[in-house]
Amino acid sequence: MNNYILKTLAYNKQVRIFFMENTDMIKEICNNKNISNTLKTALGKTVSIGTLISATLKGNQRVSIKVNASNSQHKIFADVDSMGNIRGYISDALLNEPLDTINNLSVEELIGDKGYIQVMKDIGMHSVFTGVTDMPYRNIVDDFSYYFKQSEQTDTFFSVNMVYNEDNEIILSRGIMAQLLPGAPISLIDTIKEITFENQLILSNFNDRKNFKEIPHLLFRDIEIVEQYPVQFLCGCSKEFFYPMLYSLNREELVDAYKSEKSIEIVCNVCGKKYSFSPQEIKNLVQ
Repeated sequence: MNNYILKTLAYNKQVRIFFMENTDMIKEICNNKNISNTLKTALGKTVSIGTLISATLKGNQRVSIKVNASNSQHKIFADVDSMGNIRGYISDALLNEPLDTINNLSVEELIGDKGYIQVMKDIGMHSVFTGVTDMPYRNIVDDFSYYFKQSEQTDTFFSVNMVYNEDNEIILSRGIMAQLLPGAPISLIDTIKEITFENQLILSNFNDRKNFKEIPHLLFRDIEIVEQYPVQFLCGCSKEFFYPMLYSLNREELVDAYKSEKSIEIVCNVCGKKYSFSPQEIKNLVQ
């Protein structure tokens, strides 16, 4: 199991802390795209936050996250469910921005001063909770702590560690989510935050991934691991899913393709998988 969350209880069971190892999943989602480090970081953080939130879900609950930048066409999405199925993607408008434009932006500059978070939680029985908050920190991670405080009145702390190699590829992704349980003193969140910040070297050590399960005990004395929760990237795309995109092409293009015996290839923006439609399949579609 390469991608998982350790669910723990700490401080005399007054706080739940989730420790996430999702390196392989973030590599799969981010490294196969020709995007800048800024977009990889923004997408990786959003997906990682969503992954941690998935550990709070029960039954058939689902959560859809949308990080909206000041530019209304620049959006980052993450969808998660209670089974640990995760997917994340970037809006076409943002994905198609010139690399030179995005390369010169930090995550904070990408979000801008009018960014906001939108979270839709399907809690079953045709009931959906929607929460929206602004992004005063503009770094995504701290903004989700702010979201939980403002929208759900729950003191929550997030931390996400992403490490790149010299080729600008993500080689490590880990995260922590801490949430106070009813009756816990608010000061515990500050204590957990301080301990996490003081131990960034431990959390960012990509040479010691096999000992990730020891990290909770290295950081906190009074802690109990209660469950290991698997998570996995699941796009859910299929060849049938992309037939409507072929319908969106004009008839002349389709006719020219099958008469010229040319295939049409469509690439999924979420997972990068390529689907090829043969001349015969295109001909059948037109007829």
